[in-house]
Amino acid sequence: MSSEVSSGNDMELEDAWDVRRAAQFLGTSDKTIYRWAAEGRVPSFKMGGLLRFSPKALATWRTQQSRGGGQ
Repeated sequence: MSSEVSSGNDMELEDAWDVRRAAQFLGTSDKTIYRWAAEGRVPSFKMGGLLRFSPKALATWRTQQSRGGGQ
């Protein structure tokens, strides 16, 4: 991967949240976030072998959950 930031995708990777930040945002524990990610319930991806979250995707997911659009 290039170190240059030139597209929205690169910016998203730079702004990616770790498990702790995602848990704070969703109001739950780190353990729950790991479980939800493993189950595919919450949008996540691996970067450098570490679990990461797009703030935009989590915000959308949280809105869907609050509207009863959950899986």
